[in-house]
Amino acid sequence: MSLNIIRLCVGCESIEDLRDWQETHNEAPDYPGCVFTMTTMYPKRAEEIIGQGSLYWVIKGKIAVRQPIVAIDRTLGPEGEQRTRLVLKAEWIETVPTPTRPFQGWRYFDSEKAPPDLGGAGGADMPPEMAAELRSLGLL
Repeated sequence: MSLNIIRLCVGCESIEDLRDWQETHNEAPDYPGCVFTMTTMYPKRAEEIIGQGSLYWVIKGKIAVRQPIVAIDRTLGPEGEQRTRLVLKAEWIETVPTPTRPFQGWRYFDSEKAPPDLGGAGGADMPPEMAAELRSLGLL
């Protein structure tokens, strides 16, 4: 059982927004094929996450996508403050959209609570809105 992180994707309306932002602004040059996101707090359980866990993104109130976590580095922000860089594979794995309550920062997220990946759950070849509606009706 791997340990994951869940985080709100503030300012993004869709998975495409997240992907575009990361590819344009957050490439990790020291990790080929990776992007990153910054946070303040360093996870105390980092060793349980690195190389095994994923960052689950909440977009518009729903867990929508995950990215495997490659590394977690301590770094300094622009004004010398301690920051944490989560290095993620540039791979956006859509999940079954799952509503969640808002929270601040990030949280640990156990695998057994994580929604399944969308690829194996059906609806991958149809528009997301249609797939979501069919899922809400119990047809997918």
